[in-house]
Amino acid sequence: MVLGEIPTTRVSARLQQSPGHLIRVAQQVHTRLWSEHVGADLTAPQFAVLLVLALEPGADQRTVGERASLDKATMAEMVARLVRRGLVLRRRDPADGRRKLLALSQNGAQAVREATGGVVRVQRTLFEPLSPEEQLEIVRVMARIARLEPAAVAVLTDARPMLDAQRAIGYLIRVGQQVHTKLWSEHVGSELTAPQYAVLDALELEPGADQRTVGELASLDKATMAEMVSRLVRRGLVLRRRDPSDGRRNLLSLSSAGQDLLHRSAAGVREVQRLLLSPLEEHEHEDALALLAKAARL
Repeated sequence: MVLGEIPTTRVSARLQQSPGHLIRVAQQVHTRLWSEHVGADLTAPQFAVLLVLALEPGADQRTVGERASLDKATMAEMVARLVRRGLVLRRRDPADGRRKLLALSQNGAQAVREATGGVVRVQRTLFEPLSPEEQLEIVRVMARIARLEPAAVAVLTDARPMLDAQRAIGYLIRVGQQVHTKLWSEHVGSELTAPQYAVLDALELEPGADQRTVGELASLDKATMAEMVSRLVRRGLVLRRRDPSDGRRNLLSLSSAGQDLLHRSAAGVREVQRLLLSPLEEHEHEDALALLAKAARL
């Protein structure tokens, strides 16, 4: 497979209509592309922080966190790590001792320059399944879903991609995923994560399916799926047995407890999906789902 080429996969019909699931899978695509084109030395949120500082040197820590869409605790931990790595300089604001002012070090500025080419390739590859008109539309759609003001998001052009973190489709997908996670916590709770729900949903549609098939339907890689199934089996939500015709395969089905939890969670899940799309007009929903499915390679 060519570097950066992301295979398409299948997904259950119900999940294909779930904006939260599509955003999660698009985020997985972005993470994989980032690993290939940028590497592990600098994560996407870390790059966003460094880029904000390149654009706004001397900004205070709170402002940088807001620009990079990072909560206070995550931002504090990330800045401490970047300071230890010698990429960011931090000092107290002489006019207000409670504020911390940040700036790029020489190494930090170099890190931004070295990562920039890979970041552009990530954004371009994310856009590949979409026509130029669709690229403009998905930026608008994701900015709305991410609850960002239109003025804060400028459109990417294929001729001269902008590098402001708030203009990158990968950034918008990440913030959209944060919105989904927050809504899920509020309306579904912690008893069932979104990926776990996807597994239970797939098993209701295809009871007795093998573990690999269920992982494909739920858009989970082999290692993640194996760990998740073991956890769901221990909780008594999923039943697992060896395939009598092939001892290497595990066949899965919902337990009665798993089916009950799936059904009890359904109303909350529907509310999450409704709220995710609520910034859009109702007539825009179908097109938005189609664009997200293309970005997610589904």
